[in-house]
Amino acid sequence: MNDFLIVLMLLILIVTTLSIFVFNDLLYIVIIFGAYSMVMSLIWQQLNSPDLAITEAAVGIGMTVLMVTVVTKVGRRPQ
Repeated sequence: MNDFLIVLMLLILIVTTLSIFVFNDLLYIVIIFGAYSMVMSLIWQQLNSPDLAITEAAVGIGMTVLMVTVVTKVGRRPQ
């Protein structure tokens, strides 16, 4: 059961990575990045590495907040 969850989360990581190329809206891409980081921290937790999971969650939250701030200043659509 545990291996199935890890494989499922890895498939979600692949889908989120490929979905970045589909969207043109920068805010959507930042939200996808936040989901990627959350799933990656769950994978680290499932692999019994809580120190990496906490680090990934903290860095992911910080980068997502920073990127949302930049997107609001720059604009949602690339020129």
